This record gives sequence, structure tokens and C-alpha cells, in this order.
Amino acid sequence: MRAVDGAFCHHVGASSPTPRGRSLRYTLIVLLGALRAEAAGRPTALSTPELKALVLAELGSEELQPGDLGLALWMDARSGLEAVPRVVTELERRLDARGGLGPLEGLELGWILTGCATASAAGANDPRLEALLLASRERQLARAETPSRLFLHHEAGWRARFPNFATQIYGVLALIEAGRARDDERCLASAREVADRLLGLQRADGGWPWLYDVRRGSVVEPYEVYSVHQDSMAPMALLALSDATGERRYGDAAVRGLAWLWDNELGTQMLDPAAGIVYRSIRRRRPIDRLTLYANTATALAGRPVLAAARGPRELNRTDRPYHLGWVLEAWSGRSLSAS
Repeated sequence: MRAVDGAFCHHVGASSPTPRGRSLRYTLIVLLGALRAEAAGRPTALSTPELKALVLAELGSEELQPGDLGLALWMDARSGLEAVPRVVTELERRLDARGGLGPLEGLELGWILTGCATASAAGANDPRLEALLLASRERQLARAETPSRLFLHHEAGWRARFPNFATQIYGVLALIEAGRARDDERCLASAREVADRLLGLQRADGGWPWLYDVRRGSVVEPYEVYSVHQDSMAPMALLALSDATGERRYGDAAVRGLAWLWDNELGTQMLDPAAGIVYRSIRRRRPIDRLTLYANTATALAGRPVLAAARGPRELNRTDRPYHLGWVLEAWSGRSLSAS
């Protein structure tokens, strides 16, 4: 999955394993996972110093979004803290261009809070980092002040009401890290409330639905169901929450989600050993996927029951992205199913 210059690609396919595109974001996530694996005594085939040097050399790239700089802080917290001032400078520049933290979607806000919290906990001493930590923490807490206790996707506009799973799970992890960094019980309490709602909406087969309604606390549209949510993103946050609270039910939910890779609605194993990938998702077939998404969102806005559970033609998305395998390392390095 690597490009010729050592960065990681955007995606590969089961039928065409040649790496396609190039992504600094995905390179950062793979590096995070590799560093976690090394710390757990599980060496990878990667040279993490070389990969870090590659990323830091391109900090000024306009490809990087504010949330990606949060990933960079998280990575630097795990590997020496020598780049914090540079990363914070770039992060402030991008936030100024985007109008601050408010317009960011949940994924980016979660990554910024996680990066600031982990860098601060690791000993970074930069007043600007502290200010970003406090500001992003308050934004994250405020976005959970909804009737359902699910996070808003944005802070304005109709889409704010309809967050995706990434907004929820990265937000949970961010509040756990912020709570650890500042011994803030508000963060842990909010993370638990969001996670409890997610557990109540987990599908019978362990699948994590994709789109939610924060007013009703319900699922708007379950598809796509992504493998990365099942085997790494949900475990990253839920296992951390289980550690923080001592409540095994969060880890149990993560393991139920993992089982979906082998026992899902299509009866298909999502791992393809021959291609060396995990199939990206199960999705509705096109164009039904877009039509169903728009119809369910419109009916939710109109206050009518959505068609989220309606059956229809579904298919495998037979691609994979390198960040998926990076998050697998992040979620499971140093852990076992029996200890979850």
C-alpha cells in the first residue's frame, strides 16, 4: 500500500492491488499504529523514524486539514515531542483559514482534541497547545449537549443534526484522552453517555450503523457498514473506555462488532488473505445507496419514520485503505480478546 516515495496510498482493490493515489493523512495514521505496535513489543516492517521524517517534511502541504495536524500532534506525543511548536503553528494557520474550531466536522475536532491531550499528557510545554486543548475540549463537550447525548456533526446547518459514526467514536476517544490529561470527570461522564447511546443502537449482528439523528437518538441510515469501524475504530474508543471505567460491557460491545467481519448480513468473510486486504464495507448498491440516504434524511427532517431498516440490494466494497490497517495496530497492539 506504499507509494514509490514511501508515503502510503489512498486505496487498493482486491482485483487491482496496485496502490492508487497518495495520502499524508493515511500515512500519519499508519505511523500512529506502527508506533503503538512498537511500544507494545510488536515490531513492524516500517522504519518509523523515516516515516515520521517524511510526514514532518510536508507539514506545510495544503493537503493537510486541521484534523490531520491533530493526528500529527498525537504522533509526535508518541515519538519524542520535537515537532510540537511546528505542528501547532501549522494548526493555528489552518484554523484561522477555516474560521476556527466551530465549522469543523466531528472527525477533525476529535483528532485535534486527542492530539492536544496526548501531547500535553506526554509533557509538551507550549501555551498555544494548552489554549487549543481547553478550547477543543469545551467544543467537544458542548457538542454532546443534545437530546440523545450523541455528538453534533457540525455546530450549524441542517447536517449538524445528522452525524456519522466517525464523529461519535472519535469524539468518545477524544474525551477519554482529555479526561486523562486533565483528570476531568466531565469528559469521562460525557464519553460514557455517548457510548451508552451507541451501544443501544448497535445492530443485532454487531454492526455499527453509519448515520444518526441527534434529536431522536436513532439511526437514520445504517449503510455503509465499514469494516474499519468494526475491527478498529470502535475498539479503540470502547476498550479505552472500558479501561477508564472498569466496565467490561464496553469491551464486550467492541468484540461483538469484531465478529461482524465473519458473520454479517451477506454471510461473507471480510478478510481476503490472497489480496492482503480487509474489504472496506457492505453497502447498498448504486444508485439505491444515495437515494435511500437522501430519502431517510428527508423523512427524518420531516419528523416521519425513516426507512433505515428497509432491505434492498447490497454488495461488498472490495477495496481497502491503509489507514484501516494502521487503526487495527492502534486498537489491538498490547491487547487480547480475553483481556478486552
